[in-house]
Amino acid sequence: MPYLRVYVASHCPLSAYSIELAREVRTAFPQLHVQVIDVEQGGGEKPALPDEVLFTPGYFLDGRPLCWGNPTREELFRLVSAALA
Repeated sequence: MPYLRVYVASHCPLSAYSIELAREVRTAFPQLHVQVIDVEQGGGEKPALPDEVLFTPGYFLDGRPLCWGNPTREELFRLVSAALA
């Protein structure tokens, strides 16, 4: 099953929108496993992150960067649709 990982940071004001986008993608693309990962979770211990995660928010499809920062809903849906085609 293809997967989308969205890396966020709880201190970042953009994270709420990232989480909302992830929910919308999960609903629109049921064949896609969507996971939101807060890089600041873990009680002060950072979770293991891929080297490619340079900053948040970051959207990765099957382990490859899809986009940095928050795209528009339409742009994200277009990118996911193209990648899944």
